Amino acid sequence: MRKKDKKAENDIIEVLTQACDEALSTIADFRWLSHELDYSNIQQSLTVRCVFDADADLKTLSSSPEGLALKQLIRDKLRSVGYLPGNNMNWIEFELASPKGKRKGTASERKVH
Repeated sequence: MRKKDKKAENDIIEVLTQACDEALSTIADFRWLSHELDYSNIQQSLTVRCVFDADADLKTLSSSPEGLALKQLIRDKLRSVGYLPGNNMNWIEFELASPKGKRKGTASERKVH
């Protein structure tokens, strides 16, 4: 990993951790978020996944005031460190936690905040 990539990763982790902490205290059923990206094209490849309790209604939550506020919070946090993801927010995904709270994949395949 290049020094520039490490700085980008640290910036993204810092602001997504802040967003996660805020969401935990304000959004019902929210549990954690994670992100994935390709360092060769951060602006176009960044994906943020917001994970909610297994019994949450994602369809309703995604378009609810809380869901929209969470998406805006994430976007604003990333913009504060110079990352300008798209306005359509398709790069922010909502998903349910598995019954035991674990997602598919290993910890090394994803960054959890």
